[in-house]
Formats: sequence, structure tokens, C-alpha cells
Amino acid sequence: MGNSYAGQLRTTRFEEVLHNSIEAALRSNAVVPRPVFSQLYLETEQPLAHDGRTENDDEDDEVGSESNSPPIPYQMKPPPEGCCTIDGFCQAGRDLRLSSLASDPSDLPPGFMLVGVKSPSLPETLLVCAVDRRFLPDERGHNALLGFLGNCMGCGEKGFRYFTEFSNHINLKLNTQPKKQKHLKYHLYRNNQGVLVKGAPICWRGHGKRRIMVHCRSEATH
Repeated sequence: MGNSYAGQLRTTRFEEVLHNSIEAALRSNAVVPRPVFSQLYLETEQPLAHDGRTENDDEDDEVGSESNSPPIPYQMKPPPEGCCTIDGFCQAGRDLRLSSLASDPSDLPPGFMLVGVKSPSLPETLLVCAVDRRFLPDERGHNALLGFLGNCMGCGEKGFRYFTEFSNHINLKLNTQPKKQKHLKYHLYRNNQGVLVKGAPICWRGHGKRRIMVHCRSEATH
């Protein structure tokens, strides 16, 4: 069992690095992605703090990320001329904040679900988006397809195939390579009053970090 589990982790790690490298090459005009081999085997070891985490680990990133790989430097493409760049709004100028959309009806295509997106510039709120559930993990943190397919719940634009492209559209304003594991944070659902509210955290599987799963399950039961 141990060898099988280790093999699964290596396979998952390789797929993640390969996917990030391909997406960086396709979507970034300013950054040359590091070779997959160097990302897998030549990363510099970081000293561990007293609690076992690396000194540069962020608690929020650790819960939502699939790995501890160093962030890929990223420069966002300049927004199209004349588009909206206000935090919490998409480039078409439509409000995406959960507090604003909580009572609005949601028109979801089959197979899609509402997800809360965390924006670095708006730590106290979530942005609402629709994501094809095939690209999200189940409650055990498994079975998420690589890649992304999402729709904007503000302007209604559909068919975003890259999370990099989508993060630009919803004005996340990131300085590291966009990752769905880091920014797609919570399931959203409607309560008995029909109001859209934050639900359980999305359980992105960490490499050997059982406490991520414990965190997800404990919040889901509250």
C-alpha cells in the first residue's frame, strides 16, 4: 500500500507540474516556464519551521493548494482597453461579489456548480463563478480532471477553458501563476430562504497532508 500511495503522489505531482508548465507557455507572454524536470527534481529545499511547515508557507495556501512547489512568477496580460478593472467586478463591469449576487437567480448549465473564488484584493468576500464539476474534486479530494471550464456569473460569458484566462476576466490581479487549487475555495449553495451562501470548503488534495482533509470534513459538518 505504501509503494502504491507514493506512486500516486509522484504521478499527481508530475501531472500538476506538466499542466502548469503547458499553461504558462500558452498564456504568459513574459515568462518562460521552467522545464518540468527542474520543477520536479531540482527545487531548492526550504528550511522547516518549528511546526513542520516551511518558513514561506502560508496557512491559507496550504489548505487550498495541491503542492508546496514554489510559485511560478507571473505577469498578467494588460486588460483590454476600456474594460472594467474594479476589484469584485468582471471586465464587463458586472458585480461578482457574493453579497451582491446572493438573492439573484442562478442559471447554471447541466453539470456546473457555483463556487466561491477568493481574491487577494478582497479577503473579506467571495466572488461567485460557475465551474464544470468535472474539474473539481469530490468530498475526499479526488477525481478532479486537470484543466478548467468556467462561466462568468456577472456578464454571463461562457466557456473559459483556462483558469489563467478566467482569472484575468474576473480581475483577480495576481502576481503568481493562477491556480484553481489556490483560488477556488468554497462550494456555494442556497439556504432555506433561497439565499446563496458559503458552504463547505473545496477539498483540494495535498501531498501527504491529512489535516487538509480533516479541515474540509470538519467544516462540512458544521
